[in-house]
Amino acid sequence: MTTQVTLPEKKTKTWVAMTRHRVGLDVRMLQNSGIGTYLRGLLSGLRMLGLDKDLALFGPRPAETRPGHVFSAPIYSIREQLQYPALIRQCRLWHAPHYNVPLRKGKTKLVVTIHDIIHWIFRKQFLSPLQTAYAGFMLRKAITSADQIIAVSYHTQKDLITHFRAPEQKITVIHEGVDETCREIPPGELQPAFEKIRTKYGVPQDFFLYVGLIKPHKNILMLVRLFRKLKEQGKVRASLVLIGRKDKTYPPGYEALSTLCSTRDIFYLPAIDPQELKVFYNQALALVHPSLYEGFGLTLLEAMCSGTPVLTTNSSSIPEVVGDAALRVDATDEVAMMNALVRLDQDMPLRESLRLKGYERAKIFSWKETARKTAEVYEKALAEK
Repeated sequence: MTTQVTLPEKKTKTWVAMTRHRVGLDVRMLQNSGIGTYLRGLLSGLRMLGLDKDLALFGPRPAETRPGHVFSAPIYSIREQLQYPALIRQCRLWHAPHYNVPLRKGKTKLVVTIHDIIHWIFRKQFLSPLQTAYAGFMLRKAITSADQIIAVSYHTQKDLITHFRAPEQKITVIHEGVDETCREIPPGELQPAFEKIRTKYGVPQDFFLYVGLIKPHKNILMLVRLFRKLKEQGKVRASLVLIGRKDKTYPPGYEALSTLCSTRDIFYLPAIDPQELKVFYNQALALVHPSLYEGFGLTLLEAMCSGTPVLTTNSSSIPEVVGDAALRVDATDEVAMMNALVRLDQDMPLRESLRLKGYERAKIFSWKETARKTAEVYEKALAEK
């Protein structure tokens, strides 16, 4: 006589797959500028298109995630690599919005967005040997591990291919968008709003504006030096307002950025409310963005969408973003930069022409389109064997 033993049913692969999230998105940098703006814009676009239903957010704040989705490790840390395996196993696809990707991804598909390779391009000027080694290792890992790569500009795509031999067929260029709340404020609304800001910060009526992090590659030291020279020579009437957070430390040659502060004609504001920033854009004579390198240039779009004339450079991806809708000069040509500032200070028809061109140019960039193309990349990665 034999005894039959009934074994418990095995959990099938189908059941396991159904319990996994289709796409997991790392949102630890959601509140930051730069990549944070990208994440907020991407999420808003996905929601507008109804493409966020299968999306799980992994971040440190309970308001941004659901239970079990907490990802609290600092970026660029050993802790994030320790936490990655348990998190990415919950997802069929993991989207890393920066190149600090999981070193081991298992069977989970990986999409990585690479905004720029500033850390590598300027490694000799700005990074220590240890930082250089880390940046190089992680960029190479991101390129080799990713099933699909999103580059935010054709210039970034070119850099990835040139410096890291990234396979072109694996890269999709998806431009970033602009917040739809960035707009020209009617004069009747602008004047009382600006009066409040003027009282709060003591800024003058007429000013040029810089918005962005106070980083060495942004070329702020040159801008400040040239602007002071123009004021001493009496060639410009407007002042200069700089808005942005400083780094904790600066490499040799850039220490003066750490002591940047407000003076008679140059006003430094470390941080302001987002609604105040919209007023600053609208009131400014022009946005001045003298950067040596940009992966994209979100503040350029924000200014143009606000009807603000733009003075910038011919560097990296900037021409790709602004086209002929901005006044562009060589980033290292000090005479050209000074002449451009004088022209914008004195030439109202030029400012009006740039305002109109910029406003039209900004219309071609949309977070909804960014989200649609990103969702297509997700589908492409998930379909790969």
